Amino acid sequence: MTDSSGLLSGGPIVVGIEPGLPPSIVAAAEQLGLAFDCEVLFAYVELNSAIVELDSARTRTASSLKPEMDDEMTGIAAELAGYLKSTLDGSGVRWTFHVLAGDPASALSRLAATTGARMFVVGTRRHGAMRRLEEFVSGSIAKELAMGQERPVLLVPMSDR
Repeated sequence: MTDSSGLLSGGPIVVGIEPGLPPSIVAAAEQLGLAFDCEVLFAYVELNSAIVELDSARTRTASSLKPEMDDEMTGIAAELAGYLKSTLDGSGVRWTFHVLAGDPASALSRLAATTGARMFVVGTRRHGAMRRLEEFVSGSIAKELAMGQERPVLLVPMSDR
C-alpha cells in the first residue's frame, strides 16, 4: 500500500509495548504486518535508563541507544519476548523485539528513523486515577509521537477487559 506522500510505503512497523499490554495491540500489529507484508518491530523502552552520551554534539552509536540490562530489566525483557514468541510464532508475521533507553517517544522515534519505519502502533492510555497521574507526570507517548514527527500513528484502544 502506498499513499501519495510515500509515508506508508516500505519499512517496518514500530510497536511500543510494555508489561501487561492488552493482546489487542499485538493483534493489531500482527494484522498490519501481514497486510503490508512487512516486519514488525516491537520495542520496550526502559524508563529507568538514559542514553550514554549526554553531549548532543557527539555522535551516538547504535549501542548507546540501548540500555545496560540489570536483573529486573532482563526479566521484563524475557517476559515480553516470551509473550511475543508464544503469541506470534506460526502467525506468518516477521517480527523482532528491541529494548531501548531514554524517553519513550524519543526512543521509538529513533528506532523508526534508523529503520525507515512506515508507521507506529501504540496503545491509548488505560483508565483510572494512577494512569491519569502517570500521564500528567510523564506525558502521553501517543500524543508526543503524533505531534513530534511525520510518520502515521495508529492508536489501539487499551482496556482492562
